[in-house]
Formats: sequence, C-alpha cells, structure tokens
Amino acid sequence: LNTWRHSLEEYSQYVDKKGTNLLSENQDAILTRCEVPTVPVFGIGGALLSGISFVKMDCEGAEIDILLSTESSQSSSWKDVTHLVFEWSFTKERRVHIFHRALDNLESAGFEVVYEGQGSWWDTELNCMWPYHSDLVVFAKR
Repeated sequence: LNTWRHSLEEYSQYVDKKGTNLLSENQDAILTRCEVPTVPVFGIGGALLSGISFVKMDCEGAEIDILLSTESSQSSSWKDVTHLVFEWSFTKERRVHIFHRALDNLESAGFEVVYEGQGSWWDTELNCMWPYHSDLVVFAKR
C-alpha cells in the first residue's frame, strides 16, 4: 500500500478503488486503507527541523500549496535549509504566473532559483500556459 498516495489523495491522480484499472483482483484481496498521520512543513511540529539543510520536495502537487503559502516567503520558516529541489506540477497547475508567484516567495526567503528554460518565451510572456506535457524540476539555494 502506498500510503503517501492516500495522505495526498486530493492532489494525486493515483487511485486504488474498485472500478479502476490500478486495482487488480489480487490486489483487492490484500489492500487495506489506513490513516496516515501528516505534519505541516512549516511551524511548530512541522517537518522542517533545525539542522536540516537539504529538502527534496515531490508531493504530487501539494508543493503548489506549500510554495504559495505565506510561510514559504519567510526566511525563518525554512530554518537551516540551504538547498531545495522540487518538482513543480505543471500538469496540475499550468499557469506560468502561478509558478512565478511560488518562485517569488522563495526569492523573498533568500533563495536563488534556477530551472531549465529560465528566461525562454514561456517564462517571460504574460498570461502564458505551460506548453509541455511534463513537470519541471527546480533548484534553489541560499
């Protein structure tokens, strides 16, 4: 059972329910759904603890809400993180200006951000939609 799929169910395209192609008869007999505890990324009780310097974030589209949050724009929220790698899910949010809002948050928190295609036509035109059928890996450091 891939519990991460259930904890991020509202973001994920993966399903394991009757009537889908992803649930075989053999799987149906052995799969059990269970509660998965989650923690916030930022704040008291959050996943980012002092001493963590590298974060690789790939959470099926949930990174969109995380990186658009007010907390992501605050340097103190990132504690000791100096390097961040994440996959922006353009397959879930195709508006490039929304992607730029997330990058602005990271830059406000002191990160320098780089990604493939930076400065190209899709990256600089107003009201552009992501033109490709894939997501984008982004690298940030401070």
